[in-house]
Amino acid sequence: MVNSLLPYGAAPAYPEVERVVTASICHMKEGIYAQMENIRADSLRLNPVHGIHAVLLYQSGWFLHWAEGPAPAVRGLLRRLAKDPRHHSPHTVHSSRGPRLLPTPWSMMMSQTTEPPVYFGDRVKALREQFEQGTQYAPSSVLRRLCSPMQLPQAQGLPDPEACHRLGICAAGGNQAFDMVEWLAQRYGSAVAKRRFAGEQDMDGSSEYVEFMEGRHPCRMIAVARNGLAHGVRRAFLPEWPHFVMLFGGIAEFDDALMARMIAACEGLPATPTLVGIAPDAQTQQRMQDMARRALLVYAAAGIARPDDCPAIWQIVRDQLQRAGEPPGAVWDVPLRAA
Repeated sequence: MVNSLLPYGAAPAYPEVERVVTASICHMKEGIYAQMENIRADSLRLNPVHGIHAVLLYQSGWFLHWAEGPAPAVRGLLRRLAKDPRHHSPHTVHSSRGPRLLPTPWSMMMSQTTEPPVYFGDRVKALREQFEQGTQYAPSSVLRRLCSPMQLPQAQGLPDPEACHRLGICAAGGNQAFDMVEWLAQRYGSAVAKRRFAGEQDMDGSSEYVEFMEGRHPCRMIAVARNGLAHGVRRAFLPEWPHFVMLFGGIAEFDDALMARMIAACEGLPATPTLVGIAPDAQTQQRMQDMARRALLVYAAAGIARPDDCPAIWQIVRDQLQRAGEPPGAVWDVPLRAA
């Protein structure tokens, strides 16, 4: 397992698939949760048969559908989706061929934002226009640009607002990762965005993130529930996160379980984040480092702190960011491929 992101179009170790992202307007006014569960049941029955992996997202009255698989299967899926009465006006905002990026047959997300549909639609229109003019972005970047675009006013004038420090954070016990996001929101006067994720079996994963400026760079910290590490859409984004903060509490049962979840989440990905380990004592830190290295993951024993000591944790993370330098961008400009 490597720690440098391979170009998405050039990874011979991974079989090539068709990759398509479409955005469409939801026809339903209520019962979205129940309908998404119905879609999940149908997809889990059909997708594995046809070699399709997919993600469905709902936000602001719009559906986003990211599908990957053999070209005939994906095109057949798009034809079936076009006839589905639960949505209308599909727009293709990404189309490419390359290695599979989605690690599971199905996952989905619902956003709790109150943003009006027209604003989401404006972003779809802008991406669609770029697509038609011959420029597009990686599927993960498309989802982020549509569902969670950078909102910081200070970032809007930057050449690439997507070039920000992205930090995942998860805690071995309790809600300390989410507490950290809340603490940062209060510190920087920012709002907390909430997301709800689902995998193949359930719909109980959650995530929250906060944006702020760290020096002259935008920064986004994303709190991930422990069970959320297994969700396909979360795993699809891990290769783009240079750092993932892991808060350990000194209870071996919980700490080992979190590291095992992270190791499983990184399995088979084209790249993995550097794990920024923060533990309450040196013994726990060493054990976590040993587990990570046996799994060929890069682990930074970043510092000693309790998982509920937000100021100390943030100082450790800031030191890591300063050593990291310029944040990477996530723009993937490629010539438009003929369908």
